[in-house]
Amino acid sequence: MLLYVFCWILQARNPLLWLHTYLPTSRWTVMRIRCIKDGNEVNIRRLVKSLFKRAGSVGCRAAVYRNEACQRAAANMKQIKALLGRSEGSRSGQEAPAEEKQQEARTAKDGPAGRAEERPAAPQGPTSFYCPVSMELMSDPVMVATGHTYDRQCIAKWLAQGNRTCPVTGMRLRHLELVPNHALRNAIQEWATAHGISLPNHYDTTNQPTFKLDDHHPKNILLGHEEIVWAVEVYGARLFSASADKTIRVWDIDSRRCEHVLEDHTRPVLSLAISGNRLYSGSYDFTIKVWDLNTLTRVKTLTGHTDAVRALSVSEGRLFSGSYDGTVRVWDEANMHCLEVLKGHNGPVRTLVNRGGCMFSGSYDKTVRVWDVRTLECKAALTGHTGAVRALVASPEYVFSGSDDTTIKVWDVRTLKCVETLEGHEDNVRVLAVGETHMFSGSWDKTIRVWDLRTLECVKVLEGHSEAVLALAVGEGGLHPSSKVLVSGSYDTTVRFWDLNTFRCVRKCDGHFDAVRVLAAHNGHVFSGSYDGTIGV
Repeated sequence: MLLYVFCWILQARNPLLWLHTYLPTSRWTVMRIRCIKDGNEVNIRRLVKSLFKRAGSVGCRAAVYRNEACQRAAANMKQIKALLGRSEGSRSGQEAPAEEKQQEARTAKDGPAGRAEERPAAPQGPTSFYCPVSMELMSDPVMVATGHTYDRQCIAKWLAQGNRTCPVTGMRLRHLELVPNHALRNAIQEWATAHGISLPNHYDTTNQPTFKLDDHHPKNILLGHEEIVWAVEVYGARLFSASADKTIRVWDIDSRRCEHVLEDHTRPVLSLAISGNRLYSGSYDFTIKVWDLNTLTRVKTLTGHTDAVRALSVSEGRLFSGSYDGTVRVWDEANMHCLEVLKGHNGPVRTLVNRGGCMFSGSYDKTVRVWDVRTLECKAALTGHTGAVRALVASPEYVFSGSDDTTIKVWDVRTLKCVETLEGHEDNVRVLAVGETHMFSGSWDKTIRVWDLRTLECVKVLEGHSEAVLALAVGEGGLHPSSKVLVSGSYDTTVRFWDLNTFRCVRKCDGHFDAVRVLAAHNGHVFSGSYDGTIGV
């Protein structure tokens, strides 16, 4: 409901503002919204921040849809309207004062009687008669793929600007066909005639462009998911992608076609893991689904968690699942029975990594816990961070933990002691990746830092992204096909390739219309999953 109101008033670059659990409101970078009427850019960051602050509950992916947020926003909508009204007033310059003087003159001349002879207000029709974008009476209403109706002239302009989402819902349009809404058009015409309102001639479509997704999407962009892609995994010649649309899609890498859609989860799918001939998927529905990779059928559903399953990792025949309920569950791969519930964290478990016979779990409680894979005992609780731990990676000697406190801590795998705290980032450390000789960290400060695994010193700062760095992967395909590259995905919707010999950006890929959330590299291919629901290859 709140999003509907926003899109009636504002035309945003990306109307759907995805909010995530524990996302710091001070980091939002998509809060500059344009006024429809005059095109002036109006910064309403403070207002939007107040609308969504603490909206929804922990674990909610899209707090904008909650009634609680709508109720809190009601008071602030008046402020937004007033802000837009000032924007319109500034455009008129000194015309408004002149009109006021004329009105005062008429009032002084005519007296109270003059004030009584005001023009009656224009008749108002049902809200469905007005375009959600322009707020004007529609003369040629058309429907888009989501079923919402707009005036043809407005939605055609929206699509011509490169937008591929529904302005009202923010959902990605699966096709760009505009279907005339004849029933609504006839109703509008009858109402307008009855009230003496003349409508413009019907919009002439003969010279208008026909929009096709293929015309605007490169061949390496895979369409299918309707919401955020949360995870991607590669198995042989297949790519598996998990999405907030509750599905897992199976793609043939060579043909780049979707072979199958795994549908059994009832809420967004957040995590994937592959072991042997099984695929494991964790979801916001608190369950883990077990899929046979040969038949692509569900084998079993693992239950027990009481909140979203955010991380999955397999070690020595055991599946470890980290959840927002603060626990790590251990499952026997042979019979899929739960062996143990590992407790100790006081906050959601965000990430898991296996090294040296131990499973490391990072949590929003600012700690990293170390569990013996065989005995399932907690060997240590690694403390020192002052912010949530969002990322873990491991090299042969060290485990690295990235935190919202802007630092990266280095833990010795054998002694489990902190040997170094890496500083340099100016904002949250969101993602980590490790190569043969270097560790890489991506941050909300828009940079990637390169750390030498031997000296633990920062040897390079990679700059180029214009928004937060959300995903990193190490693969092949630099200046030479066999050379190593670092691949980075960002809120700025781009994927960049950095040659690991020169640390120069050798390639920049556009194609996504929203933030690049996840990356995977395999056999010379790089796969990117985006907030817009697409997969880049």
